[in-house]
Amino acid sequence: MSSAKRQNNVGHILTQGVGLCALLTGFYTAQVVAQENYAVAQDNYVVAGSAYDLDSNKLIYRELYTALDENKTVRVDYVTPDGQTFASKTLDYNGEPFQPSFTFKDTRDNEFASAHFQGGRLLLTHGVKDTKTEKTIYDNARLVIDAGFDSYIQLNWDKLASGKTLKFDFALPTKLNTVQLEVRKIKAADSPVYDANYGREWIYFRIAPAKKFVSFFADPINLAYDPNGKYLVRFYGRSNIDDDKGGPQDVRIEYEYTN
Repeated sequence: MSSAKRQNNVGHILTQGVGLCALLTGFYTAQVVAQENYAVAQDNYVVAGSAYDLDSNKLIYRELYTALDENKTVRVDYVTPDGQTFASKTLDYNGEPFQPSFTFKDTRDNEFASAHFQGGRLLLTHGVKDTKTEKTIYDNARLVIDAGFDSYIQLNWDKLASGKTLKFDFALPTKLNTVQLEVRKIKAADSPVYDANYGREWIYFRIAPAKKFVSFFADPINLAYDPNGKYLVRFYGRSNIDDDKGGPQDVRIEYEYTN
């Protein structure tokens, strides 16, 4: 990921936990098995997200999640359509489910990012190759980290389903900062991820900057959840994964579950 074009889009912000994204993106409650002819079974992947280009509908990459292990960690591998791993992330859920520590690395340009607690403080780290910058975040009680946004939605499901808008702070390791976001339920017809053929029962959410000034410079992300199990099934917005030239890409990610 190149740092020059970082974080002008909420989708990139959230999936920096990245993705969702890609959300969306090491889901704490997922008990799933992925598909296709990859070495999925051998690597014990339990969730698969397929990312498609919004313009061409071409498959760009997949994000494959392992099950929560005995150490409460999850590994996410980002792979090309032909199965070559080019980036990976480790999520640690030993703390609050909406605050997983994580380490991410993209081997294409040797960029890395992480968020780790040291006592009551959160250390954010970002770098490319031999360059590294860090910042300590002290006020982190309400902070949501990376894929923890999925747990945050699940933990607040009833409030969101009733129409309440919730605000939360989100960690941005690549900016060494935090941003306040808000999430709310929207009508199916107002969501670009709505599919009348098989998404009639889904619940749709939109996440956007909480401050109006910031919202002028950032597109929202749209999410669809299956209420039976509260599983994230579709993500729509800016990916946390750059294209091969280091540029941003907007994607639709379809998540698959077996349980």
